[in-house]
Amino acid sequence: MAFLRIQIENNQYKDYDLKEGRTSIGRSPDSDIVIENPSVSNEHARLNFDQHHFFLTDLRSSNGTFLNGKKILHVKLADGDMINFASVPVTFFK
Repeated sequence: MAFLRIQIENNQYKDYDLKEGRTSIGRSPDSDIVIENPSVSNEHARLNFDQHHFFLTDLRSSNGTFLNGKKILHVKLADGDMINFASVPVTFFK
């Protein structure tokens, strides 16, 4: 099963299993994955799973979403991709 590994402090990480359908990511407590960091927007990004692939979409966040160092709006993810939700480092595993 696919998951996101989010760095929450210097050497501390939290893993989030990803499910079929949509997964919301942001600072809002209503998000499926809550990232409590002031650089992350309330509704920062969304992951969509469609049978075989995961797609990441930035939701017009204030500080951007980056994939392997490049700012993105919408992209298909691959195993080991490095994501940054603003300043928060994340790794995608499939």
